[in-house]
Amino acid sequence: MRKLLWVLLPLLVAVALWSFWPRTKPGLVFYSAVSYGPMIAKSFTAKTGIPVQVVEMSTGALLARISAQGNNPQWDVAWFDGASAAAGLAGAHLLSTGMVPADIPWTRLGKGMIPPNGAWIPTGYTLAGVFLHKSGSPAPQRWEDLLEPAWKGKFAMNNPAISGPTYPQVAGWLATHGGWPKGQSFLLALKANDVQVYPKNSNTIHALTTGTVQLAIVQSSAAYALAAQEPGKWQVSLPQPAVLLPRVMVFASHLSPKARQEAITFARYMLSPEAQELAMRKGAPDGYYWPITQNAPQPNAGMGNPLQLPLVNLDPTVWGQRENAVNAWFSREILGE
Repeated sequence: MRKLLWVLLPLLVAVALWSFWPRTKPGLVFYSAVSYGPMIAKSFTAKTGIPVQVVEMSTGALLARISAQGNNPQWDVAWFDGASAAAGLAGAHLLSTGMVPADIPWTRLGKGMIPPNGAWIPTGYTLAGVFLHKSGSPAPQRWEDLLEPAWKGKFAMNNPAISGPTYPQVAGWLATHGGWPKGQSFLLALKANDVQVYPKNSNTIHALTTGTVQLAIVQSSAAYALAAQEPGKWQVSLPQPAVLLPRVMVFASHLSPKARQEAITFARYMLSPEAQELAMRKGAPDGYYWPITQNAPQPNAGMGNPLQLPLVNLDPTVWGQRENAVNAWFSREILGE
């Protein structure tokens, strides 16, 4: 027995050392809350030979996982909607900075979405909230119209504490009604007019399609996707003002030089005309977005032009810091939780 232990001991030591020895993984680990993320990753690998391991999840789950991993990230690149959420991760020192490629032909709007420290890359935008309703039926024009008695109990929205893209819409309401905390009065007025709150886009849209409500306030991509799926049945109306929702890529802190270069190459590919054409034409529902590069293809047919409307472009640093406080207040005062 003792002789056997002496024979096995070197092997056990070797296995233990191998288990704890730092190892590099091939390619990129990619967290995606964007529906066409896996398709773009596959196309990128075919074009560059760089492997990409895709992990799909909702925006809320993605942000929670990144936060939970903290300074021991198991990811390299993440993609989701919401610059305020990206600013929150950057404020917690969980992101690499200086990641924006220098050779992208941004539009003026796109250039304005780039953070000074380069902690995230905007890849397009949707609107945080639009009005989705039956074709030919009345719809509000302004958010304040929802406070009229005619809409009492007949409109629905998502829960910002669950639906990541909904928080910027709530922040937009606050920002345009006196800021935080003064803007709480508008949300309390929505509650008084019996706004219905569901977890996320799919639940809110279900309430609309089953006739529980007559109006759904959802992200523009989800609204346009339903309207395209059932032509002539549903209509999308853009509110005044509309809240911009940047789609952003972020990158884990402490990337190796090789992973950093591969991540920037991936972002550059996503912003190429080739990848955007693929995303827009075959990437529903999130393919219904507006581009922010000068050489991008045209958005899908049937989408309105937000640039013809008053727009709210939130300061992501300011509203990213307030997200936890706002969501906690919403859960307590609007939902009674």
